[in-house]
Amino acid sequence: MKIAIITDIHHGPKSHTKETGWDGLPAMEAFVDHANAIGADLVLDLGDHISDSDHATDVRAATEVANALARFNGPRYHVVGNHDVVNLSLADNEDIFGQSMASQVFDLGSARLILWQPDVDIGRPGGFAPTTDALPWLVETLKADTKPAIIATHVPLSGHSQIGNFYFQNNAQFSTYPDHAEVRRAVEATGNAAMWLSGHVHWNTVTPIAGIQHITIQSMSERFTTAPAAANAFAVLEIADGLADLTVHGNDPFHAKLTFGRSGDRPWLSPMGVFGSDEVAAERENA
Repeated sequence: MKIAIITDIHHGPKSHTKETGWDGLPAMEAFVDHANAIGADLVLDLGDHISDSDHATDVRAATEVANALARFNGPRYHVVGNHDVVNLSLADNEDIFGQSMASQVFDLGSARLILWQPDVDIGRPGGFAPTTDALPWLVETLKADTKPAIIATHVPLSGHSQIGNFYFQNNAQFSTYPDHAEVRRAVEATGNAAMWLSGHVHWNTVTPIAGIQHITIQSMSERFTTAPAAANAFAVLEIADGLADLTVHGNDPFHAKLTFGRSGDRPWLSPMGVFGSDEVAAERENA
């Protein structure tokens, strides 16, 4: 199975670190051409299609993104990001991309793809709202089938360090959901998740937690890691024989080969207690 992944295109007016005059359309066309050439089974888009401006401009930019990705010869799956809902509603995005933007699940044969869509209104000054209303659906969907699940969201839930990140080193509360630890515990308890794919933080990371591979993919338009050029990043994920092979193409290349399977099939020792505590002393005595 081959999954072509694109995220954080930020098509539209210049914003933040984006290169002056950068045009997302040629980069998206190159991505689709590559996905078609390698025979990718699907395209997965992790959101932030546009740099928000106003309703009319955002409709035009999002429509250009949708039309560019529609050149792919197979199925396309989308989630929305925080920039996609500043001036556009979920219904607007659904009309433009021709797909429900509610949480959904798709059977991929040997695995399942879960598009989880909690609220992505980033809010200020506090950041994202907790995922309280959306989490029960995710847990029940994971429990419903024992095929290893790939969860796709715009915002990562690993809680990984943001040290060195242009946007989030000093604004970590905007990099994830406030209840990320609770979400991870609930997902881990099902034993059926294998991988979590996200964008939002504009860099490539792999964070294995309790047998689940949490991965973030670099933004197509970003350049804080690749200045003065844009990253022009997109990824291809190949899954076969219990392994996941991830390659990020463009000016911020990245490659990783990882185990792929239900987290419940691979024992993961619970973290040790605080050094010097009674709990650690008991663990040593029982070792």
